[in-house]
Amino acid sequence: CGVGLVTLKSVDGRWAFAAPPLQRQTPVPALLAEVMSALGLHADEVLAAQDLNNGPHWLGLLIDSVDSLLALEPDHAALKRLNTKVGVAAKREVDAGGLIRRANREARAFSPSTHITNDPTDLEVRAFAAPVGIAEDPVTGSLNASLAQWLMTEGHMPTCYCARQGTALGRAGQVFLSQDENGQVWVGGDVVDCVQGFVSL
Repeated sequence: CGVGLVTLKSVDGRWAFAAPPLQRQTPVPALLAEVMSALGLHADEVLAAQDLNNGPHWLGLLIDSVDSLLALEPDHAALKRLNTKVGVAAKREVDAGGLIRRANREARAFSPSTHITNDPTDLEVRAFAAPVGIAEDPVTGSLNASLAQWLMTEGHMPTCYCARQGTALGRAGQVFLSQDENGQVWVGGDVVDCVQGFVSL
């Protein structure tokens, strides 16, 4: 990859890659304000923000609810003009019974098709990449890697969790994040075979 060779290994029965070293810093306030406007977010909805770079460069936002995240309708033209790829995440809160606790913004509730009964994931993620011609990416390894390195370090997420991405696109991607005893974050997942082929050389 652009950052060099990326190590792969089997983690808990699935293949995972070693998250490359992360550079992060506080975002420029003016850019953050413009990105929030393009996403339709208010300042009180954003819990944390960080400029993330592990090869690919993302502006990472942690917001206050999964419902708000799934209700976002970004101004992709504005994000392209700002030349900023944005990864937005929200923790999936559960009550004592293990049921998804709905946010207060029932008026902004997302389509019933986006509800997943007994969802086992801990973090919902959306990736908006208009600057590279992708309005929204269904699953993004580089983004989940940098989010995990940031959110684990800051104590927003545990050192082992599962993220869901692609829900708003009708996809059900799951990414498994874990940190080993040396502090290395591993990013793994499963795939579905859609096409098989053979080549004779």
